Amino acid sequence: MSDGPTKTDLTTAPSGVMPGWIDARIQKSLLGDPIFARFWFSRLCSQTAQGAILYALLILIADKTDKSIYTSFFVICAIIPAMLFGLPAGISVDSLPRIPLMVVMNFVRVLFVLALVDADLSMVGVYAVALGLWTVHQFYSPAESALMASLVGPKEMTQAQSLSNLALSLAQLFGLVILAPAFLRFANPSTLFAVCGILWITAAVLVGLLAGHTHDLQVVRRAKVNMRQSLMNGWRFVRRDHAIYEVFVDDILVGIGGSALVVLMPLYIKGVLNTNAENTVFVFAPASLGLVIGLRTAPALNRVFGGRRVATASLMLFALTVAGFGYIDQVLAFLDDTMHLPISELAHALGLAPLTFMVMLLSIPAGFATSVGGVSARSVMLSRTPVDMRGQVIATQSLFQNVGALVPTLLAGVAVDIIGVQRVAIAIAVLIAAGALAALTIYRPPEARPVIRPASPRP
Repeated sequence: MSDGPTKTDLTTAPSGVMPGWIDARIQKSLLGDPIFARFWFSRLCSQTAQGAILYALLILIADKTDKSIYTSFFVICAIIPAMLFGLPAGISVDSLPRIPLMVVMNFVRVLFVLALVDADLSMVGVYAVALGLWTVHQFYSPAESALMASLVGPKEMTQAQSLSNLALSLAQLFGLVILAPAFLRFANPSTLFAVCGILWITAAVLVGLLAGHTHDLQVVRRAKVNMRQSLMNGWRFVRRDHAIYEVFVDDILVGIGGSALVVLMPLYIKGVLNTNAENTVFVFAPASLGLVIGLRTAPALNRVFGGRRVATASLMLFALTVAGFGYIDQVLAFLDDTMHLPISELAHALGLAPLTFMVMLLSIPAGFATSVGGVSARSVMLSRTPVDMRGQVIATQSLFQNVGALVPTLLAGVAVDIIGVQRVAIAIAVLIAAGALAALTIYRPPEARPVIRPASPRP
């Protein structure tokens, strides 16, 4: 079996439509393959624990203070480790055996849990734990993505990425919507932290069972390079491939917009919908439907239209839905009065305020756009990147995304008090769309511009 993409894999995009029965066979083989199943369940366990514990810490902050700037500081705790450790983590992933690294990182997370179980955390303690968990995540996430790519073949990459994103979506459902709220309401934070520790131990065991089943184990072991020479390897590689460059930019912009929205949404719920911030997760729960639809349709969309085109279109759809949150009154009036759709009537029938129901509906295409865009962008990056560069490319993307999100995340909470939450949503949408157009048209590294070859003269 090949150790990585061939020269053809790196220079040409997939073409043609795969027959449905082959797609079904691949889907079945991945879900039924015990090796991939172990990876999938390990991701489900680790991400469920990560989401639940970070949600619990966020609630602890909300209980201790009602100032939005502290929520921004909590989001910054995710950004700072990415800035400091993003590239070194990518180099480590390409230089060290990934499976032992992931096992160790899961047990490091358990150590944080042990410190939490019997502790009455102060604000400083909450931020310290959040920083620690996100630092571990900087090493774990690129290792997990690179490991997944080494478990499947190139033709299965999109399906594998779709299933991997499905595990993440289910983990967010279990961790953010079910596990954390239930334990915080009916038990206590210490019990929740203990459950998260058990989930991370389970993930460590499942990852350990993958030893000896990767396609590129020897390549990873040989991929030891000088730190100084490797810091910008990921960016240099991205600059040389126009397809990777485009999805690289798309993925970064979605991440930046998402980070700002994390700060914005609780304030939006309170200021626009006039309901408690605790209802945020339930108001935006329909986004999970869009996520599932996106995961199911992303492979087919990629085969028909190409991964980079789908990623760019998804980014524009995401920007459009974010703008819709800013113009939510006008959107509702357009659908009710101009299109004569019974949106308000349905809302009243369901016992919901019309604006709340409109936000719930609009969150569906938002979830769809992030889901399809994430699968498409990551599939293109992984399939076109050599084995010994995958960790560095993923870490470079994470670093750029988090550095770019730093200022918007800080400003989002402050700007709400100055211009209002809806205007901030509109500004985020405009910046996302403008950034995509600028990166793909006004500025593009010469190395990433498609090579246009002259047509051969007719004989």
